[in-house]
Amino acid sequence: MKKLILKFWIMNVLISIALFIIYRIVISEAKSVDETLFEKFISILEIFLNVGFSLLYLAGILISSFVIFLNLFKTIRTNLYWSLLTFLGLPSVFIIYLITDIWAIRRLNEENILTRLFTFLVIYLICNAIEFTIFRRKIQLHCNKI
Repeated sequence: MKKLILKFWIMNVLISIALFIIYRIVISEAKSVDETLFEKFISILEIFLNVGFSLLYLAGILISSFVIFLNLFKTIRTNLYWSLLTFLGLPSVFIIYLITDIWAIRRLNEENILTRLFTFLVIYLICNAIEFTIFRRKIQLHCNKI
């Protein structure tokens, strides 16, 4: 069982790292207008903000992947809802927070830093949901063998 959980954790970390690299590429491709001194200053602030958000994103997805190890406990592993929370709980909380934050700013139609972060968190959540369904199938097969 430990090998199975470790395999899913490694898969989750690889997905996390790949999404982080893609997120950094998307951020670096963002357009910047450097005409006046003020616009250059704003552009530099935006770069720092992007780096800060990307580090928060990396920390969040890595913490989310470590929560998968809670499935080592039999009570969590055998309960569908507790196991679901180990895969999808923290990413869902981050997404709900970003939805409320974006909605409060009322910039849903405008492309900004938070909408990019939201997009990558949704992709991460979908990957975790797929990984969870595969994990549950493997757990059921393992339990049927015993």
